Amino acid sequence: MIKFFFTYCLLLFFFNASAQKEASVWFFGQGVGLNFNQSPPLALYGWGSTAQEGCAIYNDGSGKTLFYTNGISITNRKNEIMKNGISIFGDLSSTNNTVIVPLPGSENIFYLFTIGAAGQSNKGFRYSIIDMGKDSGFGEVVQKNILIDNRAFEKLAAVRHCNNKDVWVTIRISETDEYQTFLVNSSGLNGTPVISHTGLIITGDPPENSLGTLKFSVNGSRLVAAHSFEQDAMELMDFNTLTGVISNPIVFKPNPAHPSNFAGVYGAEFSPDNRLLYVTSTNSLTEPCVLYQFDITSNNAATILASKQTIAQTTPYAAGNLQLGPDKKIYMSMWKDTSVSVIANPDIYGPGCNFQFNKIYMAQQTNEPVQFGFPTFIQSYLDSNNVVYNFSRAGNCSNPDVQFTINRTTGIDSVLWDFGDNQQSKSLAPVHHFNTPGYYAVTLYIYKPTCTGNVDSIQHTIWVAPASFLGNDTASCAISGIQIGAVISGGYYLWNTGDVSTRITVTNAGLYWQEIKQAGCTVRDSINISLKPTPVVNIGNDTSVCKNKSIVFDAGNTATSYLWNNGANTQTITVTKPGLYYVDVAIDGCTGSDTAVVSLGDCEFFIPSAFTPNKDGLNDDFGVLSDFSYQRFSFKIYDRYGHTIFAAKDITQKWDGSYKGLALPMGAYPWIIEYVNNKGEKKFYKGTALLIR
Repeated sequence: MIKFFFTYCLLLFFFNASAQKEASVWFFGQGVGLNFNQSPPLALYGWGSTAQEGCAIYNDGSGKTLFYTNGISITNRKNEIMKNGISIFGDLSSTNNTVIVPLPGSENIFYLFTIGAAGQSNKGFRYSIIDMGKDSGFGEVVQKNILIDNRAFEKLAAVRHCNNKDVWVTIRISETDEYQTFLVNSSGLNGTPVISHTGLIITGDPPENSLGTLKFSVNGSRLVAAHSFEQDAMELMDFNTLTGVISNPIVFKPNPAHPSNFAGVYGAEFSPDNRLLYVTSTNSLTEPCVLYQFDITSNNAATILASKQTIAQTTPYAAGNLQLGPDKKIYMSMWKDTSVSVIANPDIYGPGCNFQFNKIYMAQQTNEPVQFGFPTFIQSYLDSNNVVYNFSRAGNCSNPDVQFTINRTTGIDSVLWDFGDNQQSKSLAPVHHFNTPGYYAVTLYIYKPTCTGNVDSIQHTIWVAPASFLGNDTASCAISGIQIGAVISGGYYLWNTGDVSTRITVTNAGLYWQEIKQAGCTVRDSINISLKPTPVVNIGNDTSVCKNKSIVFDAGNTATSYLWNNGANTQTITVTKPGLYYVDVAIDGCTGSDTAVVSLGDCEFFIPSAFTPNKDGLNDDFGVLSDFSYQRFSFKIYDRYGHTIFAAKDITQKWDGSYKGLALPMGAYPWIIEYVNNKGEKKFYKGTALLIR
């Protein structure tokens, strides 16, 4: 018997806030990306879609990519289009066309917000909902393109609420000075926005005036918008992460003599310490694109403008967007570039910020891989000073004694654990015993001053896995059609055959394992399917039989039961007649069978010497009484004058003592029998039949 079972737990799961790796893998441009799970970041290739400007990607807390989007389609981690993931109403030419927001408190539901492009048909701010519990964990779009406001395009940004759980999503309304900020909490999207006015009206004539990024600082305290073409202006604002209100707008123009028919300002990013602002600008087809730096600590437009540093001028590229990385460096894209440029020390004012032109080469597999944009994240993912409280479990997933750990304990006054089984604990690192396998909604209450009160709560559903779920090893008489597998609610499945179904149909003997991922745990169980031996039975070759000489068929003495086609249930049967004979034998539930054909043999010849045709049922006719097989047969009886009074060519035909319907008198009547047996041998017999009345 070969059987094994193991479980392991993905430590620091539940979005793994302590690792803060949601922004650790990027997708952008012509199917390229960056992997920040190593240093320096590694260039990536072979993505399933491409992006011209905006795009988004979601990585879990361990840095594993779950899905990504260019705003018009959604691609899962297999690099295949997600189920129902086409015809998304973002736009490839929208600056910040999409952002992904996990539903707070859920491990499977994600909001995908999209926004259209200036001058394009699919304008408007919309959302779609993705359920990663669908399609065996590869996700499905369950709602799509729900319109929120059709007056918004190009600008879209997201940051966490000050409670570090909920998320603010901000857009700008065209032809107005209005910003709308929407809250996503555990109940979903609040459709009533917080409305703020800044006094700067951006018209849609030309539509390109709305181009340019919208970006939060990592701590959420500041918000900046780049307004391209005729405005060519930066709008710097304060943001309240408790209320969602935008205030204290400051407008300044980095380019003193900008031609209105060129984009001008486009990309922007805050330094990690939120003191400096970086801006990209393109002023003509012949002049280099420019990277500016501003000190924004004064909150005064004139002072900010006076602090301008020209960090880089690069040609012949058009300036793209800027994005802070997990490594606290700022990355710069330039249209149709072969590489990504880097600001290595973005907290340093002036040339000391160390701009590195075309630092990471991206064109190993595609020409002009870099386009205008980088992925849009919830900007709080990049704030290392504001790690969200969370907890994880450790140890074997089938161990009922579960150890819990809080990702950080600084700032905590006290805690209360509710384990979902009517048991509680106040320990910072409890080990709790669960009496039975199953799912438990574990809630951690953290008592500390917060922006919304003195308590914070985090809830995760944990799975205490069963010790085994595929059952015992099994042997079967026939493998084909056997179904194996466990169904765990909401689980993601993988078989050693490559199948991802909950159950599979086995067609061959062998060792099978099933792996199930659920609630942060991965468990695997195996089962060995073997084939029982089929009973071997042999009742002999086809044969022949004679009426007066029977034969015996023997099915052997190893079976536990027998069934012959004549109804017998014994090991042997005696056969006296020709025909088809077969037997089914059973051993340990498995059956075997054998068949033999019995024909008439070359049997001993026998015919009586006298008969009494008086119709008393005894010796009423005369003929061959034995059975034998033949090829040709002839039987004739004569009277005393030599006339033939009876003739037959079938051994079963017999003489009744009459001729032409008249009974003949007593006496002796000569007969002759000639036949050729099945071996081709000629046989001849003659004699006298005594008719007695």
